[in-house]
Amino acid sequence: MTTITPDTVLVRAPELVAVDMDGEVVMMSVQRGEYFGLGAVGGRVWSLIEKPSSLREIAQVLCAEYEVDESACLADLLPFAADLIQNGIAKAA
Repeated sequence: MTTITPDTVLVRAPELVAVDMDGEVVMMSVQRGEYFGLGAVGGRVWSLIEKPSSLREIAQVLCAEYEVDESACLADLLPFAADLIQNGIAKAA
């Protein structure tokens, strides 16, 4: 298991097919036959990891867009990133 820190770099898992449905991202792993859904903020994270980005960089963007402080953002973002990795939605680069 990878230790997730603010310096962890995430990138999308390449095998997922994803579409935006009214601000929510719905994706499917054709290989595994699994569906995933992300809400608005999760979908924004998905868009930010199209290219490899550190969680600190992602938090800075989210803080500016959602008017939240960085420590609160990282407190939510670190376990979310761990879930993305665990479910094969993203990879630590």
